[in-house]
Amino acid sequence: MKPGLLLISHTYAALENRKKLQALGAHFDLVCVTSTLEQRMVLGRPSSDFDNENDAPARSYQLIRLPRRGKTDTTFVYEGLGDVMRARRFDVVLVENEPWALVCWQTWFWKALLQRRALFGEFTWENVERPGWKGSVLAAVYRAMTAMTDFIISGNKAAALLVQKHGARAADVLVAPQLGVDPANHQPAKAAERAALRVACGLPADGFIVGYCGRLTDEKGLRELVQACESVKNVKLAILGSGKLEGWLKEQQQSRAWLHLLPPRPHFEIPHFLRCLDVFVLASKPVHTMTMCWEEQFGHVLIEAMACGVVTLGSTSGAIPEVIGDEDAIFPHGDAQALAERLRQVMTNGGAMAQRQLERTRTQYTHDAVASAWAGFIQEKIAA
Repeated sequence: MKPGLLLISHTYAALENRKKLQALGAHFDLVCVTSTLEQRMVLGRPSSDFDNENDAPARSYQLIRLPRRGKTDTTFVYEGLGDVMRARRFDVVLVENEPWALVCWQTWFWKALLQRRALFGEFTWENVERPGWKGSVLAAVYRAMTAMTDFIISGNKAAALLVQKHGARAADVLVAPQLGVDPANHQPAKAAERAALRVACGLPADGFIVGYCGRLTDEKGLRELVQACESVKNVKLAILGSGKLEGWLKEQQQSRAWLHLLPPRPHFEIPHFLRCLDVFVLASKPVHTMTMCWEEQFGHVLIEAMACGVVTLGSTSGAIPEVIGDEDAIFPHGDAQALAERLRQVMTNGGAMAQRQLERTRTQYTHDAVASAWAGFIQEKIAA
């Protein structure tokens, strides 16, 4: 009989992300609590593009949708979570969010009251410490969190070190991605297919195309990406997404025929864009202020691009180097000149790098691989 796992996370309100649950269901009698279907805009698209019930007939797990009460991803609680825990016994209760998120404390409360025999675990991505008084407050939160959890899954190495600094035992911490990638819809494109995909995306059918997709914000290094491409000859740059830099990018486009801006797309269409590219770049920059303290926590689009057989370059921000796992693909964050030099290198000889990255993704970053890593770790804790 498979162990019973209750997983609580708003992440699985996204249809594409539930492919990880399907893989996890092979290892556990899995119940997942996520958010109710919503009617709102996400990255400029209706939320129904990202979340619907199309996967319901094939699910290997039970999905329970609960309404959220709260405005942000760290200040909400789930209405009815206690009823879920009253309904049956679980071996493990696992919540995915930052240690200070209200839903983590709500989950711990109901687990302590109604699931006393179950192990309690948390997944966290947080990889930086806050400055000033915020850092002092959060240090106390971390100490409380590590004292209450039986195990922690950290989305990157810095997050693992952070929880260990505040009391977690190294043996109780697993470094693993939250989500994997689906190799069925992330595959390298042959030349003719790539040309057709480019035309369908509104891009030139030929030429060397560098790309980025995601939030259009300054911390994603888009200014440096434009600057780097401007200094490299015979390069086209395709940027897909929405955000605060959209206006600036449109201004740049007016005097740069090689710059192509594409509107946001549903998650399931992102592989079509990635498979158009010769190179994908994530040029993120750290931000350390009292109002915003952030470094790249994983960069899931990196493994999506790698799975599509696209040469993938990343900056030294946060977890990017450990995700890519290839020094030749890394450049200093904020350094447009260094990025330009990397682009020149892969323009002349990028095939071997693309193959290395593709193989890395197939062995470490599929949904099955991620689910197996989680399951092996959690089952060891159950057996201990």
